[in-house]
Amino acid sequence: MKRNIKSVVLLAALSIAAAGCQKENIIEPNGQIQQNMSVRHIAFTIDGVTMHTTILGEQNWQSFLDQILALAKKGHRVKVANSDAPSCSTQTKEVVTYVTTSESDAKNWMNKMIDDGYEVIMEYDQRTGKYTCTAVR
Repeated sequence: MKRNIKSVVLLAALSIAAAGCQKENIIEPNGQIQQNMSVRHIAFTIDGVTMHTTILGEQNWQSFLDQILALAKKGHRVKVANSDAPSCSTQTKEVVTYVTTSESDAKNWMNKMIDDGYEVIMEYDQRTGKYTCTAVR
């Protein structure tokens, strides 16, 4: 009986060892897809509450900007900045303001300014239908 138990234990140990030595097929991720995908580390504030997110790909970035504009249109004050952009250490800040009634123009302007390293504040006046976009660097 002891010999049977030892044989079973030895056989089980050898089976586990043999399974552990099996060569695995390692699938390498396609580096080209990862290299072409844009990555943005974004800090954004909605009505004074700051959050951080990482956005992968241009389509997700455009969807994020659409959400920011929707929040502004609902009356929220939103601020968006690229966390990877170098910060300006001078005392004087460069401020650029853009006012438009076109949502697509506001989105394009905000996209450009964030890519240029600005922090963009987006506000919408429901009475006048105007987006006031303020970029600060």
